[in-house]
Amino acid sequence: CVRDGNDEAATLRFDHGCQFFRADTDRFKKIVNEWIEKDYVSEWNGDFRSSIKQEHEFFGLPSTPPFYVSNDGMQTLSKNILSDASENSNVRIHAGVRVAQLNRDTVTKKWKLIGTSGEAAYHDTDEKLQEDDQRNVIGEETGYDAVILTDISSSFGGWHRASAGVPDSFSTAVRNRVGARVPLLTAMIAFDTATDIPFDAASFDHPVVWFAAKTSSKSQMKTDKECWTIVSTAAYACDKIEETPMQDPKTGEFIPQSPDYLTTVPGPDLLRAFEEIVCDKAGILGNDALNNLPKHVFMDAQRWGSALPCHRHLRHESSTRKVLSGVPYDSGLHPLAPTRIEEDSKSFLADDDLALYQAGDMMSNYTPGIESAALSGIDAAEHLLAQLGLND
Repeated sequence: CVRDGNDEAATLRFDHGCQFFRADTDRFKKIVNEWIEKDYVSEWNGDFRSSIKQEHEFFGLPSTPPFYVSNDGMQTLSKNILSDASENSNVRIHAGVRVAQLNRDTVTKKWKLIGTSGEAAYHDTDEKLQEDDQRNVIGEETGYDAVILTDISSSFGGWHRASAGVPDSFSTAVRNRVGARVPLLTAMIAFDTATDIPFDAASFDHPVVWFAAKTSSKSQMKTDKECWTIVSTAAYACDKIEETPMQDPKTGEFIPQSPDYLTTVPGPDLLRAFEEIVCDKAGILGNDALNNLPKHVFMDAQRWGSALPCHRHLRHESSTRKVLSGVPYDSGLHPLAPTRIEEDSKSFLADDDLALYQAGDMMSNYTPGIESAALSGIDAAEHLLAQLGLND
């Protein structure tokens, strides 16, 4: 999504999560072409470089184009999709609401959704606000015939802020399907003056930084300062989660990421590593390496504990796996392009008896990424329509 920041007079913009996406399968290419026709999406072209092995590049950049971005920031694509759905169907959107509990009526077998909204809906909200949050029924008071979940963290235990109170049998099946999560950290940096970095985005062979992209190189993403999003390696993110866990080892309580931590540990670490990369004559720029980077005027960072799933063949065993606070994480590097089927299985998880479904790239049998998540969602929707007898 896009994070906007202001240093008084300047507008700063960042894609601080997903950087771009691929369209390698025929089904997803068709969808992306429709988005392009609607002016939701553009192909991302620029000066792309790499210092890492091709098979370890960040989603195939630069060796395996094309790459796509949402016009005016990645979060705009989801907003446009939801706007289309609400205008052209019976879809109702409950913005700013997180499902905090699922309750199934033992007689009607319908699922009632209990939601929390406002500041309490966010994972990193202060504990006091969480305690004071007001919960209400979302949508239909009588409940829903089926529920499709897409946030993998909704199947965590009650200790995690994103938990949705999913039944144990289903949450266990979800965790088993995931295997391990690949964590990442991102830093959003705005520089006071132009950096003179000649490339727009690059994949790196570095222990701390895996990828970086310049905001203004993306379609309709204009800023008043030169803004960069820097993405960590999974190995670095695992180390930081081990040092500063997401769960209190004694009480089991969730530990939200705090701005103080993010802007004093991972943010500066990623910025220092990025400067090291672009100022190293033995590195990606060679003799064109910079002397230094200009002063930064804005810094923020984000922890993505469940950024990606590990690849299907590593779900049960991997030499790069760590179990931290009972959660398996994996930092191994494996090809993320092109998108392809990695396992002969469904691309989603289904419990037709409970009428619960989990979709997304964490469940998919495709290579991790947006394309994988989209195909998983499509397959889950088609399966559910068939279950309900509505697929004609």
